[in-house]
Amino acid sequence: MSEVNSFSLLSSRNELDYFPLQVVYEWEDIVASECKVSIDVDNLTIVNAIFSKPINQFLQKIIRNTFLHSYFDSSFNYFNKNKYIISFLLNPIPLKNHYLYRRNVILILLDVFSNNIDMIPEMFDNELIFVTNIEVLNYFKSHQIFNRLRYIPLSISDIYYDDAIPSKVIDIVQIGRQNTILHEWMLQLIANYPEIEYVYSKMESGKNVYISNIRGTLNDPTETRSDFMRFLGSAKISLVSSPGVDGGGENRTGNFNPVTPRFYESAVKYCYMIGRFPDSPDFLLNDVKSVCERPNNYKEFEQLVLKMLSQPFNKKSKYDTFIKKHLTSTIAKDVKIELDKIRRANFQ
Repeated sequence: MSEVNSFSLLSSRNELDYFPLQVVYEWEDIVASECKVSIDVDNLTIVNAIFSKPINQFLQKIIRNTFLHSYFDSSFNYFNKNKYIISFLLNPIPLKNHYLYRRNVILILLDVFSNNIDMIPEMFDNELIFVTNIEVLNYFKSHQIFNRLRYIPLSISDIYYDDAIPSKVIDIVQIGRQNTILHEWMLQLIANYPEIEYVYSKMESGKNVYISNIRGTLNDPTETRSDFMRFLGSAKISLVSSPGVDGGGENRTGNFNPVTPRFYESAVKYCYMIGRFPDSPDFLLNDVKSVCERPNNYKEFEQLVLKMLSQPFNKKSKYDTFIKKHLTSTIAKDVKIELDKIRRANFQ
């Protein structure tokens, strides 16, 4: 097998309706381009989606210990044992012999928290695993698997980096996971300043619905990534938070606090940012404080909001420095360095 054909990126992009995966597909396109690898579509996605349902998980465990295991996992040409597969994985899959845990699969593992972190040494046989939270890497410092782990931060696709500041028509948004303290502060703020528009999201029938204190339920299209980013970019201020603070997910995350994509999305759309996050290793390493204000109480919050709303966006230079460090093409260079090491060791 030639060096050129020795790697491919395995994508589940048939699952177009699942919003978190739409973000992953953007990363995949740029990583594949920067690393000069092809993209293959994972035809096993449907099979594993069926097996992932609780009623079928026991069935999958049985099947994967029979001859059918080989049929499911090796009947497609991208599982040639001499070929390396790159794959983004949202969460660890609780099946030790899952096809993505093969030695020649290079994983980019996205969401690892206290409720699933101990699955990694037990399950993973992969030669190389990228994790997107430095806390995960630190957790395994004394473990054998540490030598197979590499850290890369999450990123924002280059397709959204535009030198122009978008037109701002909404005052403040809090999109996605709602931080309780930021929401309470906002309710107090709009009680004192009812002319300020606050837009926040809530889940209804499995979809995000956006509510404005002034206009009611909004009908702006946000189902596609381009529409969502356009909507986010129309806000002057974006309220952001890490997943393990303020009662929003400590039990799930075990107080792990990675920098989530919303920080990078808000930055690339030149929204002022006000956030709730601790000085966790990931936030410190990625210098989030350089672009995101972090008030300690309601009074500081109110002063920040009023100041931000009173003037056009004026932090472009700081934001550009931050954004360029976190473009997917920048992060992909670190992936390529590791792939080149494997190329030199195995294909030259």
